[in-house]
Amino acid sequence: MASHSPLPYEVKMNDELNYEFVNRDGVKYHLYFMPVYEVYPDLVNTYSFSIEREGTTPHTLDRRIASTVADVLHRFFAKIENAMIMVCDSTDGKQHQRRNLFDRWFHYYNDGTMATINAEAGEGDYELLLSIYFKKNNPYRQQLVKAFSELLSRDFYEIVI
Repeated sequence: MASHSPLPYEVKMNDELNYEFVNRDGVKYHLYFMPVYEVYPDLVNTYSFSIEREGTTPHTLDRRIASTVADVLHRFFAKIENAMIMVCDSTDGKQHQRRNLFDRWFHYYNDGTMATINAEAGEGDYELLLSIYFKKNNPYRQQLVKAFSELLSRDFYEIVI
């Protein structure tokens, strides 16, 4: 995490893959990981990652949210074998904003040890933006890249690097 980042919010760990915190406006956020490898075994130790907030309070600029998410991800990637897939769908038309926000966070908080591959998929008005994240020294790196590429090509997705 960058040294000039604001302090993260206090995070409650419900279990190893499920976290929550409340921001300064009283909005509760849920951060959770779900195993992908159960459906796609070649994506060993890979989890999807989701951020959900309760309620409909409008977003306010709050840099501590980014710092908190980065802190949770830092904990997750402490196990170098872990990998993460982030999916931004177009159900609300904000998939590009979410991807751009997460990309900014990734570049800001990445200490050079992480790698990512981005992909796009879609049909008609429905669009998916997918990214896989892993430590550069992940012992399954080659297998993850191959499995992610195969998953995408099997589903006729185009990899955008």
